[in-house]
Amino acid sequence: MRMTKPVRGTLAALALSAAILLTTAAPANAAIMVTLTQTTGVQGTQVGVLASNCNDNATGDIEGVDVSFALVKNNNNATGTFTVTEAMKPKTYTVKVTCGGDTASANFTVTSGAAPATGGGGAASDTATVVLWSGAALVLAAAAGMWLLKRRSGVTAA
Repeated sequence: MRMTKPVRGTLAALALSAAILLTTAAPANAAIMVTLTQTTGVQGTQVGVLASNCNDNATGDIEGVDVSFALVKNNNNATGTFTVTEAMKPKTYTVKVTCGGDTASANFTVTSGAAPATGGGGAASDTATVVLWSGAALVLAAAAGMWLLKRRSGVTAA
């Protein structure tokens, strides 16, 4: 049976896509890897945890203290967070993640000091002020441009 050019092109594109997908996909038994959004912080710091190659919901805990957290499946990864508690004194801790039958870990170092104040206050209003003034400048520039174009064309205002 003879195929038309569009059908052959579609089949070729599908075959190429499947080949690329199969060569770039992680093997099913790939070991999980744990990545922390930051590796140091003070008490009160919130730390993001990513378990790569984890195709299930996972659990995490910090060895030496009573801190545990959940990681939620997200595509072929699991993500979660933990907060550095007062029980975590300045030193290096092992953050252990278990996904299915696999376990992986990463180190997190608690440093002395206080967590930065977040969630409003001066920093939030500074950003809003910059956005407000930037918008006002754009509106003013557009009005000036319209005025110049109108003046240049010689059309009188109605």
